[in-house]
Amino acid sequence: MSDTRGSDDLSANGGWRGRVHFWVEILNKLALPALTVLATIVGTWLTLTISERNNARATINQREQAESNLRSNMFSQLVNPLIDQSKLVGGVAGSEDAEAVARERADRLTLLAELLALNFHEHFELGPLLRYVERLEGQTPANRRTLRSVGRRVTGRQIAMLGRPVDSGCATAEEREGTFEELWLVSTADEAADGLQMCFLPQSAGTGQGALELQCVRSGGDHSERQSRQLVAVSPDCRDRLLISLNDLDWASQSLSAYITVEPASARRRTGEPVRSEFVEFTLSPYSLPFSDNTLLRSGNRFGLYIRQVEPSRDPCEPPGCDPSERLMRLTFVWFPDDFFPPRERPTDFAEVRKALKLGRQPE
Repeated sequence: MSDTRGSDDLSANGGWRGRVHFWVEILNKLALPALTVLATIVGTWLTLTISERNNARATINQREQAESNLRSNMFSQLVNPLIDQSKLVGGVAGSEDAEAVARERADRLTLLAELLALNFHEHFELGPLLRYVERLEGQTPANRRTLRSVGRRVTGRQIAMLGRPVDSGCATAEEREGTFEELWLVSTADEAADGLQMCFLPQSAGTGQGALELQCVRSGGDHSERQSRQLVAVSPDCRDRLLISLNDLDWASQSLSAYITVEPASARRRTGEPVRSEFVEFTLSPYSLPFSDNTLLRSGNRFGLYIRQVEPSRDPCEPPGCDPSERLMRLTFVWFPDDFFPPRERPTDFAEVRKALKLGRQPE
């Protein structure tokens, strides 16, 4: 007697198709809650992530706004007394009292100028203000040293922000073109500090710690017998050749004049004939700052020359910490990076802006 029960059950349930349908219904019933839970988890995670990013962005914006307000208030507190002199000078009769008031005013304006330069040097051209404060009536030598020291300190900060110096591939051992980063201006201390001097590069000049040493002598004398050579620098991309002349050096005010002839170096090498040159002239002082005092050439290259150290730095000058027999002024020569923009233009990203605007230099 055969058992037909199993076959009847399969027939009743639709056979293997019925079983597949059965399991599909079970999986469907289980999958819907699982998908709902998964969607809830993913949605919660996305909500938390977006909320966290928004909170972080809001926190950064609040910090930026708070810092901007603080800097704005601080800037106003520093600048207003410099503009409104009545807050610092009262109506005082008598010569002694007037001198005391002028001295106190000079002291306070020196402090304000120092704070202004150290906190806002990235945003404003502060050289004229610092020069004005240095020339104030009642100004003391100590305050002048402070202001000049602040100028050199800001110069060092801004040069450091430019990044590593660019190496030139155009330097030649014979001409020493483009090889120097520092110039040392040296003079004997037996001449008057307030007399103008001219500086020249001797034929036999060597380098001291990577610097070229220039001799500075009294202007107006007979220097026809001095053997000197042209001070030359070539841009890192070989497009510009600078012929540099330094004159009117005044040790008392720590200033000098720079006269520079700019020749397109690549064109000169390619044609072998004289080409049209640019002429650049500027006065260098302790308040010449890289972000504001630099020279942009037609080729797109940008350079600058800055005072970094002056010796003797104090009076009286006593050895061994100070050499009273010699004066020294150390200058730093800088070729600016290709992607440098003055901070007042406020680009978001120097390199990306130049790339987006297709400002990369094209070969000649």
